[in-house]
Amino acid sequence: MEKIKSILISENYKLVKKYTVLSVFGYLYVFTTLYILVDFFSINKTISFILSYGSWYIVLYVLQLKYLFQTHHNKRKMLRFYASLLFFYIWANLFYNLGIKYEIHYLLSTLITIIILLPLRFVVSKMFVFKD
Repeated sequence: MEKIKSILISENYKLVKKYTVLSVFGYLYVFTTLYILVDFFSINKTISFILSYGSWYIVLYVLQLKYLFQTHHNKRKMLRFYASLLFFYIWANLFYNLGIKYEIHYLLSTLITIIILLPLRFVVSKMFVFKD
């Protein structure tokens, strides 16, 4: 619990701000891609969700490594990133599809998924993935 509290202290304010900007950019990409795939190309909502998130996650490692946490690549960080990615990707798909099952609009289901997972992703990235 103390480690989580230490993340929220003022010295990490800039990091949280950068994380928020990167997340907003990423989720704008996810929403836009999802909307285009579903509404313009009539691709299945679940497949579109997987493609949207999957393509974003491809570049996310480098952005978080260099821009956000300003650290260097090594195999352990990359493995931890992919492990957390798999964990959150599974949870994102579960939350999203649960929303679809209960007939929540696919974009609203995506937003709910983001709201639930965003703070957890930051904590895991800070404390586990990109720690030196």
